[in-house]
Amino acid sequence: MARKYTGTKDGASKGKREGTETFQRLLCKRFDSRNLGTWVVRNMRGKTALSVHATGRAGDTMPKSRKSALEIVKWLETHAELFEVEEIHDYLFDIDGKGPAVGYGRGWRVGRGWKVWTARDNGGPGGLWIHWEISPRMADDATAVRAAWNKAKAL
Repeated sequence: MARKYTGTKDGASKGKREGTETFQRLLCKRFDSRNLGTWVVRNMRGKTALSVHATGRAGDTMPKSRKSALEIVKWLETHAELFEVEEIHDYLFDIDGKGPAVGYGRGWRVGRGWKVWTARDNGGPGGLWIHWEISPRMADDATAVRAAWNKAKAL
């Protein structure tokens, strides 16, 4: 059965979720990046709808360079099934890492793939950081995240 995008159907979490926090720590260490945050109960920027950050299943990872950002995006997409990644936001969208950024960025979603954003339909303000979302199951299971991590390292 094909995985589906959860969005905010699971509602706001009462706190951080172990799998999400483990995934963010491992991702930041692997790509020498900074954790810009995971769980915070808030609406999406500029909207009245709940942010996936509120569910405790999203993270923002700040790489040191655009080259590193593209490596993170490629890695997340490559291992999307393994980690049950549901969404990736790449706010700069220059593809080759040489810039300058064009347009309004792009977003990847499970079951859909990549979509180039427009002025009317985008993931928010441009920036170097990468936003990602994982499934509720992975968000709650740090052991499954670590097992997937070990499997990804072996590939």
